[in-house]
Amino acid sequence: MGNKSTDERSGGNATQGTSTPPEPDPDVPPVSQEVLFDALASRRSRYILHYLRREETPVSVGNLVEAVAAWETDKAIDLVSNEHLQNVRTSLHHTQLPKLAMAGLVQYDEDRELVDRGVYAEQADAYLDIAVSRDDAVPSGD
Repeated sequence: MGNKSTDERSGGNATQGTSTPPEPDPDVPPVSQEVLFDALASRRSRYILHYLRREETPVSVGNLVEAVAAWETDKAIDLVSNEHLQNVRTSLHHTQLPKLAMAGLVQYDEDRELVDRGVYAEQADAYLDIAVSRDDAVPSGD
């Protein structure tokens, strides 16, 4: 099952090489609280959104995988097993990134393996602040 590219999902408004999310369509309501909470129920999804807030975007899937794996294990990346890295990569590719993209919280270019903040990412920021403040494995400073 292939995912549509960011350009296709946004109606062709995004241009290649830009990290600025397209403007929200005025005919599309903001992400519902139910969808937002469902997307944020996963620790990995929260880690993805937090990482995207901290970094110059878009980011590579590889860098995202390493950050999530390190935070999950609370270890330096060189101490994280290759097996765990592969598990995180598979989970992000098949579950977290498509789900967050459908909610408009990320833009996921599967072909180029790039991830950027989505048009509704800011709606998750207040909830992320709370979650990150309670997770000792994640550095909260920008």
